[in-house]
Amino acid sequence: MIYERLRGQYPTVTIDGWWGLDDPFARMIGSVLVQNTTWSNASKALTRMQGEEMLAADILARQTPEKLIPVIHSAGFQQRKAETIIRLSAWLVDLGGIDKAASTALETEVLRRQLLSIKGIGEETADTILAYVFLRPAISGDAYARRLHERLTGERGTYGPIRSAMMAQLHTPDELGLLHALIVEHGKETCRKRSPQCSTCSLQPFCQHAHVSADQERTGA
Repeated sequence: MIYERLRGQYPTVTIDGWWGLDDPFARMIGSVLVQNTTWSNASKALTRMQGEEMLAADILARQTPEKLIPVIHSAGFQQRKAETIIRLSAWLVDLGGIDKAASTALETEVLRRQLLSIKGIGEETADTILAYVFLRPAISGDAYARRLHERLTGERGTYGPIRSAMMAQLHTPDELGLLHALIVEHGKETCRKRSPQCSTCSLQPFCQHAHVSADQERTGA
């Protein structure tokens, strides 16, 4: 229901258009760079890495943090992110590359556990990589998803249960990847953190937050 309604509200959203990247490895590194910052800042760092001819796993796996830090400065938290990118790249090289990871030889949960074992890779980043780099059935229960869940149900939710609930409704990588893109777009355009635009929301009939807000407006509360 959520998937269909958001697709109807944002018919032009596509996975490639939402990312602005079609290179899987760039998406992988971008998923680290965007931690605790905006995509604009992460994108600047990616562009700088491309200009320095660093955006390849075998190259990054041999880098030192000291060489990478000034290149990714715009993304913030440079020391931590540089170390994470180097570890992630080394893991990918050892694994045999993106094509090997994207194949069905490794089960998705095994791949997820390996990603989570890399220092600096949390659940949100791991699930983003699974979905958009390795094209596995995965989705991130990130802040946008948690906000939407809380407003729809009136209940707070944590990462794991929200992720599981979304994966119980959709099963293919394409559907799950697009759902996350739609939720993020919805969170930016309509279900904003502040001043949500409930009157234009396709999910309004099922949203507890919208109902409470409407009641408060009627009573002047």
